[in-house]
Amino acid sequence: MRRILTIAALAVALLAAQGPAFAQSPNIQLQVQPKLQIQPKFNQLKVNKPPTIPRTVPLSVVTRNIQSQIANSRVLKLVPLPSGDIVATIKVQNQIKKVRVDGQTGAIQN
Repeated sequence: MRRILTIAALAVALLAAQGPAFAQSPNIQLQVQPKLQIQPKFNQLKVNKPPTIPRTVPLSVVTRNIQSQIANSRVLKLVPLPSGDIVATIKVQNQIKKVRVDGQTGAIQN
């Protein structure tokens, strides 16, 4: 019985002590900021790219120019660039080289 009275007195004392403490405490509101923000997806088809300059020299003429200017060469691959120039991969005496060719005139650039 004594234990029950002690627990009840302790509970009443705690409740009485907490009442004024809550009245004096400032009103604190937690502000939660979102950590994750959804970025809009960009359509890759609408990316502004510089306009491509069309080449005026056919690839067969480029191949002939390379083979006539570089002795014993074999053209392996021709890749047109957006700038209008052409990159040629050639084989000369068991060595692989890349050569840039002007897309307007067909001349080899070093």
